[in-house]
Amino acid sequence: MSELLGDMSPAEFARRMKVERSTVSRWISLDRAMTYENAVMAARILGCHAEDMYEWIESTDKR
Repeated sequence: MSELLGDMSPAEFARRMKVERSTVSRWISLDRAMTYENAVMAARILGCHAEDMYEWIESTDKR
């Protein structure tokens, strides 16, 4: 996600998202996933798609 911020600082992004800076840090480090609602808001702020906020991991579990 950090590459999507471009020139915007994580602190500015947190301010615009109305979340704590630590929340943004957790999103960037992949310690916490964004809710869909936050992904939509982030996409509007960053000018991209909500799907861009998520890392897609292919599961090898064939259950």
